[in-house]
Amino acid sequence: MIWRTSGASMGSSGGSKQQVPRLSSLLPRQPNARACRPQGGFNEHSANRWIGRHRAGPDKPAARCYFRPDRSPECSDARHESAADSHQARPHAAESSATGAARLNVAARHTQLLQAFKAEPATAPVSGAPMISSRAALLIGSLLQAEKLPFEVMAERLSPERYQLKQFHGSDLQQLLDKFTQPGQAPDKAEVGQLIKGFAQSVADQLEHFQLMHDATPTKTGPHANEDRATLAVSQTAVGEYAGRASKAIGEGLSKGIVSLDDHIAALDVSLQSAEEGAKDALHANRQALVDAKTTLVGLHADFVKSPEAKRLASVAAHTQLDTVVSDLVTARNSVGGWKGAGPIVAAAVPQFMSSMTHLGYVRLSTSDKLREEVPETSSDASMLKAAITGMVAGIAHETVNSVVKPVFQAALQKTGLNERLNMVPLKAIDTNSVIPDPFELKSEHGELIRKTPEEIAQDKAFVKGERAVLNQKKVQGSSTHPVGELMAYSAFGGSQAVRQMLNDLHQINGQTLSARALASGFGGAVSASSQTLLQLKSTYVDPAERKIPVVTPDRAETELKKDLAKGMDLREASVRTTFYSKAISGIQSSALTSALPPVTAQPEGARGTLSAGNILRNMALAAKGSISYLSTRYANQSVTAEAKALKDAGMGGATPMLDRTETALNNIRHPNRASLPHTFQPSTLSGIPRAMESAYHMGRGALQLPTQIAVDTVRVLADGALNGVSSARAALTPAKPPEARGSVDELRNTAPTPPSSPTVQRPAPSVPFDDEQLRALEEGLLAPR
Repeated sequence: MIWRTSGASMGSSGGSKQQVPRLSSLLPRQPNARACRPQGGFNEHSANRWIGRHRAGPDKPAARCYFRPDRSPECSDARHESAADSHQARPHAAESSATGAARLNVAARHTQLLQAFKAEPATAPVSGAPMISSRAALLIGSLLQAEKLPFEVMAERLSPERYQLKQFHGSDLQQLLDKFTQPGQAPDKAEVGQLIKGFAQSVADQLEHFQLMHDATPTKTGPHANEDRATLAVSQTAVGEYAGRASKAIGEGLSKGIVSLDDHIAALDVSLQSAEEGAKDALHANRQALVDAKTTLVGLHADFVKSPEAKRLASVAAHTQLDTVVSDLVTARNSVGGWKGAGPIVAAAVPQFMSSMTHLGYVRLSTSDKLREEVPETSSDASMLKAAITGMVAGIAHETVNSVVKPVFQAALQKTGLNERLNMVPLKAIDTNSVIPDPFELKSEHGELIRKTPEEIAQDKAFVKGERAVLNQKKVQGSSTHPVGELMAYSAFGGSQAVRQMLNDLHQINGQTLSARALASGFGGAVSASSQTLLQLKSTYVDPAERKIPVVTPDRAETELKKDLAKGMDLREASVRTTFYSKAISGIQSSALTSALPPVTAQPEGARGTLSAGNILRNMALAAKGSISYLSTRYANQSVTAEAKALKDAGMGGATPMLDRTETALNNIRHPNRASLPHTFQPSTLSGIPRAMESAYHMGRGALQLPTQIAVDTVRVLADGALNGVSSARAALTPAKPPEARGSVDELRNTAPTPPSSPTVQRPAPSVPFDDEQLRALEEGLLAPR
């Protein structure tokens, strides 16, 4: 398989396949769409992206807007909003294409292509919309092969009039942000916010243009086909690198501005210590002005990183880097391909063997055996007492052992170097959004760059949502939270116990000892982890361009044992406590279900020979059923956290935050066919029969979840309320500390209140809860099958 590195993909036979556009030609055209298009070239003066596409009635003329460097914008559509792109123009003395063409160092085979590019119009003759050149990407790649320079330099060198790229450094936006470091000169927050929004939209539009330009490059044939594909790949890689820089420039600029303000504030603090009494008031006023400016800048940064513009920039950059990302994923996946896949399998199987043998085997079975001796009664109350104690102990042991054994084992592999020498590395799921980004807002129509209609964008987003659902299903199908992965676990654990019971009944081993039963549990865990890991290694997602993308890659990141242990053991975190509640209570339910099964048939004491074949088969079935009945509640309840999040993301959950886990269980019973649940089959497969069976499976899981999660939500609310009450009482009883005497500089600082964040020098970052994704993965067993 030859991976497509630009606009077209190649099949294994070398034949070209039709290019897959950025989700535009896959959808029906909108006959009544009207485009608001620019007059002039694609350059710094094209105000806030010239193009605004609107729906118009069949009897209304197309809305056109024009923006010329020498006059103000004119627009026939009152709905058009012009953004102040005039702020973005940077000083630039660019030579014309004709002047610079003579020094363009393209390959000899591209000379005619260059002449054709120079002759083609930059804008559409009627509408004035920018034309998407099908020749530019190959020419830029040819220039880059001759001289190693950034993409933006070569694009502008090819045609300064068409490809004068927007740069953050030196722009009016950066100059405006620099004013924050001048006391009393900080600009208005709303004004800067609008300027940031307009600049981000302009950069995103420009990046979409460049990617569509690469997609428009026709598949080359003939004697230079391979060379041209390599040339196009160079340009595609370069535009991806440029997009990565451009998409992060605004956020990095804001972060640097905040750090600069911290430095200025620190310098003023030093000056205050040695300043004369008469100068301190002015210095303090300047310091307070900088503190206020920093508060504004921090707010701007926080608003931007959560804005649709920032999300769009990241998505457009992902489009331009898609070929590189896919190539890197395939390379990483191939590093554990074939016989090398034994490393990840062992890395998953060994800790799972140890965990299952410990918590399912020794802890649970020894507790059960001890209670059977201490509480010999067989009444329902006695049985419930034994199930409650056994289940709670086993549930707590389950979470504790898994949270300790796996991080310690992985840290030991890295410490000894076996993770690299023997490829014994865990697997991690790929980032869905990096390989299926949000759709473009612009498209090519007859070579013209126009904005999609709202209807087209909605259809594209629906298509992307469906593709992401397919990929996400493949990512979890090798875990014990998916029907396929769960079936593997049941087969492994149930099969190991059935084999143990058979060998015991045939007098080959004493299979009723504690160690024999614990080893069988460990062996079942190892087989389960191995088979699930193998499935993950073999799973791929095929995108619309027919690229096979692995759904998991090796995780070679360095582990921090202390931090990894805290993720599953830090009971100060509400998520960790909830996980323990769920494991303990579901353990009670599991033990109760298992204890309700009839005992296996035993050979009468002193009798010779073996049991009948029928009794042996019956005992094997009971042994397997006991394991499955215990695990079914475990697996159903450990996936509640992920299901609750998916339910909320789908807009179906969150109505009762205090009972969100119970709400999830109820939805699994009432709406088992919803898209947010893991499915193997599409609704249309085989007349919907397999999907109906999956729905029944999810309803059964919901029935197992409901009693446990009602109890979990109740305990969680009561425990959190008690903890909050203790904290409030402690705070109320703690006497306030008297203010300490301070020096003159401190007194000066206290005369003017300072926001809490000002004394701390730190870079702003998006607020991220305490490792929610890792905590969720620990509970639901993703990529670390229980």
